Amino acid sequence: MSDLPRDAGLVALRPAIPNADPDLAATDVEAFLHRTLRPVLKLQNDAVLALVAAHVRGLVKGFAAFAPEDRRARLDALLRKDTRLKRTLLGVVLGALTAEELAFALDHEAEVRRRVVALLAERVRGQADAVADLVG
Repeated sequence: MSDLPRDAGLVALRPAIPNADPDLAATDVEAFLHRTLRPVLKLQNDAVLALVAAHVRGLVKGFAAFAPEDRRARLDALLRKDTRLKRTLLGVVLGALTAEELAFALDHEAEVRRRVVALLAERVRGQADAVADLVG
């Protein structure tokens, strides 16, 4: 059962990604990545960074004082190994999908999950300084 006003609102909130061309994708999942996942990740960026920072604050003392490369390495390890954090971040992303998009994601769950986690890790690593600022 689709909640059309909710779905329309979610799609309207998403920022445009100028270089994302789903028509050039080789598979349906790649097209989904460009058409849906990248805009959702950009929309949810502040929430993702805030959640990661809160998690880091509780686990890694002195994170803000680490050298930039050490911050990225620590974040990378955390996003690879911390199942609780990964599940939380996946929920943030999947919760911003329309009913139809969620159905597609569930039909291709393993690949979509793998791609979302990889994109989240790349996004968080690239913004390690912002995470450090949020950690304080």
